[in-house]
Amino acid sequence: MESFNIGAVAGVVLSLLFKYIPGLNVLFEQLDPEQKELVMLGIMITAVGIVYGLGCWGWSDIYACGPEGLKQAVFALVGAILGNQGAYSMLSNQKR
Repeated sequence: MESFNIGAVAGVVLSLLFKYIPGLNVLFEQLDPEQKELVMLGIMITAVGIVYGLGCWGWSDIYACGPEGLKQAVFALVGAILGNQGAYSMLSNQKR
């Protein structure tokens, strides 16, 4: 379950970055809601895939290469998606 929690925190941080970094937030707000979701999903899948791949190449020990490591990576991805979308929902409902 630790992978899930780390993924959730990473998802929230990603959402905060795209909301508050000057320039990046302007570009991101120009996208349609579906495009925003796909961008976030693509970033999260890519990040988890890279970290898992690094483990398979022996350059990282975050996820072991094999079924158990893949299971942890999927839990991290699910946590990241839930954390990201929850944070995005809360941040987009704020009144300025």
